[in-house]
Amino acid sequence: MQENILARLRSSQPSLSPALLRISEYVLKDPAKVVNQTITEVADGSGSSEASVLRFCRDIKFSSFQRFKLALGIELSTHQTIRHASPSGDVIDDTLSTAVTALKQTKDLLNQAALELAVKQIIRAKSIDLYGFGGSANVARYAHYLFVRFGLVSRVLDDPHLAVMSAVNLGPKQVALAISESGSSKDTINSLMAAKAAGAFTIAITCHIRSPIAANADAVLGASSTDTPIMRGAFSRVAGQYLIIDILANMIAKDGSKFQAAMQRTAEATIDKSF
Repeated sequence: MQENILARLRSSQPSLSPALLRISEYVLKDPAKVVNQTITEVADGSGSSEASVLRFCRDIKFSSFQRFKLALGIELSTHQTIRHASPSGDVIDDTLSTAVTALKQTKDLLNQAALELAVKQIIRAKSIDLYGFGGSANVARYAHYLFVRFGLVSRVLDDPHLAVMSAVNLGPKQVALAISESGSSKDTINSLMAAKAAGAFTIAITCHIRSPIAANADAVLGASSTDTPIMRGAFSRVAGQYLIIDILANMIAKDGSKFQAAMQRTAEATIDKSF
């Protein structure tokens, strides 16, 4: 495990080229921000290129940008507000505050036109593929649960092989919705790319609207997340994604004439499942 990254950055600055020095200064200025950015965002923020960011990572002995971010996140986690020694009340309040912040920031990030376009295509679709791996798979399952209540035909594909095999067989009357907090998950990106190439309408839910997955989506729905990459899957990191799914579902439900009968049937089908 790499340690003392920030100290290493400071000590290496005299030997860096101007381009790499700009990146180093950018990271040192706000390392907590960098751990939640894509390589494109770091390049833009530091006034450099993605290639320079990769050279910077290799110069400080990391094989990739993702490995650098993970190590930086681990180092920063020792300085987080929530500590094991904190009273339980502090942990409860801090956890709630972090989640609420993510939800509020997601509201501010959302593009109304993109939401309306996504809903329009979902309602019209013959079927909806939902791609999500790791922690994002749970969000995909939640979307599937809500869509089924409306009588929509959807399926969760949380296996990378099944996802891309399904994607290549989609067509113009189908929708592929991919969920990726980082926007850089290779398997999720490959599945969405394949769906787009096959002619499907593509939707991405991501916390990084300037990321590879966003570049392959017809509609990009931006969520906010908090904490560091080592906390992926924690509620505060996916709260915004769940909010977007709820918003999509509520917008679909407004078309009551089309979905009322299906909602009634699904409600009646489960009424005897509880005592």
